[in-house]
Amino acid sequence: MSIHHRMRHAVALTLALLLALLLGAPLASAVAGPASTAHADLDAYIRERMDATGTPGLSYAVVGPDGPVHQRSWGHDGRGAPVTADTPFLWGSVAKPVTATAVMTLVQDGRLALDDRVVDHLPAFRFGGAEHASEVTVRHLLDQTAGIPAAATFKVTDCHDPDCPPPADRISALDDVTPLGPPGAEYAYTSANYLLLAAVVEAVTGRPYAEYLRTRVLRPAGMDGAVADGASARERRLAPGHQLMWGRPAAVADGYDEHGAAYGYTGGALHDLAAFAALQLRRGKAPDGARILTEESVRLMRTEGTLASGEGTGYGFGWRVGGLEAPLDKAVWHIGASPGYSAMLFLLPGQNQALVIQQNLHGLLQDEAIMEVGFGAARILAGGEAPSDAPSMWLYDLTIWGTTALAVLMLLAAARSVQLLIRRSALRTSRARRVMVTALWAVAGALPGVLLAMLVKFMGVEQAWSWFPDLCIALWVAAVAGVLVIGLRLAGAVRPARRRESPAVRENPAVVAAAPGSDVPAVQ
Repeated sequence: MSIHHRMRHAVALTLALLLALLLGAPLASAVAGPASTAHADLDAYIRERMDATGTPGLSYAVVGPDGPVHQRSWGHDGRGAPVTADTPFLWGSVAKPVTATAVMTLVQDGRLALDDRVVDHLPAFRFGGAEHASEVTVRHLLDQTAGIPAAATFKVTDCHDPDCPPPADRISALDDVTPLGPPGAEYAYTSANYLLLAAVVEAVTGRPYAEYLRTRVLRPAGMDGAVADGASARERRLAPGHQLMWGRPAAVADGYDEHGAAYGYTGGALHDLAAFAALQLRRGKAPDGARILTEESVRLMRTEGTLASGEGTGYGFGWRVGGLEAPLDKAVWHIGASPGYSAMLFLLPGQNQALVIQQNLHGLLQDEAIMEVGFGAARILAGGEAPSDAPSMWLYDLTIWGTTALAVLMLLAAARSVQLLIRRSALRTSRARRVMVTALWAVAGALPGVLLAMLVKFMGVEQAWSWFPDLCIALWVAAVAGVLVIGLRLAGAVRPARRRESPAVRENPAVVAAAPGSDVPAVQ
């Protein structure tokens, strides 16, 4: 290259550098064009899902190894304040990989082994009888293969009373639960496994689980604003979450399980959840370079469990592994919910990035529709397209409006029964017909009470109210009205008949004796 060309090249380079310095922001924006377009697509999709589900507040971030590279917050919290990146949410079962991280720090320190028997740390553990309990290990709890059925979750979780017992004092509720099979034979996802892990951590360390978690995981990972117990929830001014009440979100979910951080009551602001995702992308390294997790711990946590039959479980240690269609087939992920809150975390190892989403709305009958925002957004981030046939909330609509219609029907039936009893005007019918009609109303009146009893038996009173407030109200009203209908109809069936008398009968009561089919004795 000639001197002349070198000079022209140098001048051009200098001018380009000066232009870059003067117009740095526009140039940076132009360079980031493709990523910004992808993020704009994410923004649009997430806002669309918020509108579809009526979610009051949401906060999300695309995360790289060094933290968020794109984040947005919309809506309001349960007190009406605008949602920002500093607004705390609860994460539900996204707490499970956080718990597994804490457990693995004890394993790394040699204070706990994956194949330790749970009874060696919790002598009161008697799930399935002494023989079964003696075979359950820490590994079985982590990968959800201890044989505890999913229905047992409600026996030990979602305790919102101020004097709720600590984890070790709840495990006796599992004593009469029948195991699904020997430990390691069946996979069943249940928060009971992770409540037991909290009890194990407390037994090994001699400290409350939340305190150990904060010392060994949350603070080193940069999750300083995380919620892990009642004190931190109050300090962070955690607002009530939202649940649908007859189709409209209401900030009624204000319960908190003081000892539930291990399975679902960990939470925090967007930067806290993003910090945990970044920790995982750095494969266990804290922001200062120190190791919270070893490479081996990270590998074990993301390795799919295998049953005794050789079948894969789709679950590692606190992580769901794969199980989704491409381009998310290699994702490591977890979703979670507590009453009124939901969260999602997707690790995309091939792209070295993650997606975290927090919402202040959840209900079990709307779970699929509410969680779709995470799966669709993760597909977009991974280079795919969100499904065009997003799930609706038809199950919720069918259940709540059907139950409400039943409650209205029972109230109308109760009012009609009062009217009939006062007037005694349904007495022209035969006794057999009255008995048949009364029996039919007894069955109809008992139905709401039976449904409410089944719900309470399956979940417990507190859990049923926490997860299904509007359904419980509708069933309770229907059940009370049904009892009234039964009582009033029975009273009407056994009460003596009073017929409408014609003037001739009133003037000559003896005529009654000649009335065909009369049940009234003739006047002597």
